[in-house]
Formats: sequence, structure tokens, C-alpha cells
Amino acid sequence: MDSNKIKISSRQLGILLIVTIVGVGILTLPREVSEIAGTDGWILIILGGIASILMSLVIHTLSMRFPNQTIIEYSEELLGRPLSILIGIIIFTYCSMFAAFSVRIFGEVLKMFLLPKTPIEVITITFLLTAGYLVRNGLEPIVRFYELIIMIMFIPYLLALFAGTSNVNFTNLLPVFQTSPRVLLKGSFQIIFSYIGFEFIFLLFPFVSDQKNIRKTLLISISSIILLYLITNIFVLATFGEDTIESLIWPLMAYIKSIEIPGGFIEQLEGIIMTIWVLFIYTTLSTVYFLSSFTLSRVMNVKEHSFFVSLLLPVIHILSLLPDNVAQLYDWLGIFSFYGSTLVSVIIPSFLLLVAKVRKKGEKANG
Repeated sequence: MDSNKIKISSRQLGILLIVTIVGVGILTLPREVSEIAGTDGWILIILGGIASILMSLVIHTLSMRFPNQTIIEYSEELLGRPLSILIGIIIFTYCSMFAAFSVRIFGEVLKMFLLPKTPIEVITITFLLTAGYLVRNGLEPIVRFYELIIMIMFIPYLLALFAGTSNVNFTNLLPVFQTSPRVLLKGSFQIIFSYIGFEFIFLLFPFVSDQKNIRKTLLISISSIILLYLITNIFVLATFGEDTIESLIWPLMAYIKSIEIPGGFIEQLEGIIMTIWVLFIYTTLSTVYFLSSFTLSRVMNVKEHSFFVSLLLPVIHILSLLPDNVAQLYDWLGIFSFYGSTLVSVIIPSFLLLVAKVRKKGEKANG
């Protein structure tokens, strides 16, 4: 994929970031923040979002120094070929594991709510095949598809959230400000998986035609996700209360199942929302699947990524089946999201930016 030929707009980048970030994490977010901070969980969502914005700006500053290169190319310029290959392998592994976890969670949720008699292996491989079909065609078709479906994803989701207001008891949100600052600060890092995706701008930056608008795009995109997460958490927590919500595997789906539409106009609302959620996971998977194959192509110094799409499909499928059960899946996911995200989203970009400034490398070094 040649950055001189493939271009997307900053608006398309914003759409890609939103539909990629909102996916797997939103299912368990209300439970995770309640376990850490109880009724102060909403503070964690805000702190996690602010941390994501700050780190996205660090990555943006780094990328602005090398506007026509991905992190694979400019890490070679800064650190040499061997270390750039190592960074590329880390990012490739990160994207592949992200894809594997997404596929497995999708399979578990679909099996529990819609397809209880279907083997999970069949669900995951089918889902991967449909994502692979889109991913093979490259970045432009991916973002065009996202443009078409973003409203189909979010409008019904928000309508469903507000449809459950009859079950809401806002006294369940009290008391507030009972959690110590130290717990809140530590907890904000534990929910970082819910914001994973903003870091991918270090791979996508050179493909954006109007790069001067990327900073604003990042602020708007992540702020929109913070607002969505806050609304979701408030409704779910106000419906079930702190004690009940901590016992639910997927509190969002429990909230959807609790909704009753007056007059029986719509029955089985969870089936409709599950269909919408499939799109959430599909967009997340498609992005990380594409970036995994794209990163590998850059590490191997191959222009076309499509060959690696087929090569990676069985690898991601096998990785997705490694956890024995849902409990182990989320244990591994917690480790991955904390250590993997810290390395890829914080340590590597910050280190590269420091090296670029010390060595006065990049366009801004001269201006």
C-alpha cells in the first residue's frame, strides 16, 4: 500500500477510530469500573479518556515530525533497522492478539445469546472470513464501509439505551466521591482497554490527506467515546446498582434484555441490539486485522498486504481459541490490555519522540 496513492480524510480517520475503539470493551465496562470504584466509576471513564487524549497527542506530535512515514519507517531512521524490526514485531503481535481477543469475545457472546448450539470454532472462523474479505481490499474500502454503517451502529444503540429509562433508579448512582484519588488513578489504567485504538494513528498518519486537522479529529473522536461510555455506564449502573452489576459478565447485554417496549411493539430487543453489536465488533476486528497484516508487510518490506491477510487468518483463529473459558479469556485480556497497551501506546511512542528530539530528527527539527 503506497501512501502516495492511498489517501483518506481526517474525518474518515475519526470515523475509523470511533468504530474501532467502541467494540469489545463496552460490554464489560460498567462492571469493570464498578469493581474498582463503585458508584465513582464514571470518574474512571473520564480519567481513562483524558489519559487516552494525552497519549494520542504525544503520538500525533511524533507523527507530525515524520508525516510521510509510519512508525516502522521512522523508527528505522531513529534507531536502526534491527530495532525497527523489533518494534514492528511488537506492534504486529499486539494487533494480532487484539484481533484474537475480539473474535473470541464475539464468539462467546453470540453463542450465549443467539447461537447456543453452534460450536464456537464455527462462529469465529466464519467471522474471520467475512472480515478478511473486507481487509484484503485495503484501507480505502474499509473506511468507506465504516462511513456507510456508522449511523446504523450508533443511532439504534443510543435509542435502545434510552428505551430502558423506565427501569432506571438514579439513586443507585449515589454516593459519589467516595473513592480515594490513588485508587482512581490506578483504576484509570486498568480500564485502558476500553480506549485501545487511538494509538493506531502512528500507522495511519501518512495516509491522511489533510494532516493539519488530525489533532482536532483526535480530540473530537475520543471525547465522543468518553460521552458514549458515560451514558452507557450511567444507565446500566442506575438500573442494576453497584452490587448486582459486579456479578454480571456482560452488564450491557443484561441491561438490553431488561428493556420492555410498551405494547409489545418490539419483542426480543436484545436480538436487534446483538445485530448492531456484531457491527461494532466487525469494525474493530477489521481494523486490527488490517493493521496486523499491514505491519507485517512493512516489517517484511513487501508493498502488498493482501497476501498476509490469508496467512494470518488461521493464526488469529488458533490464538482466539487458546483460552479455556470466559474467565480465563478475561484474565488474559486484562494482562494484555495493561501491559500491551502500556508498551505500544505509551512507552514506544514516548521513547521515539524523545530520541527524535535529542537527535533533532524529523521535519519539526528544522522549523
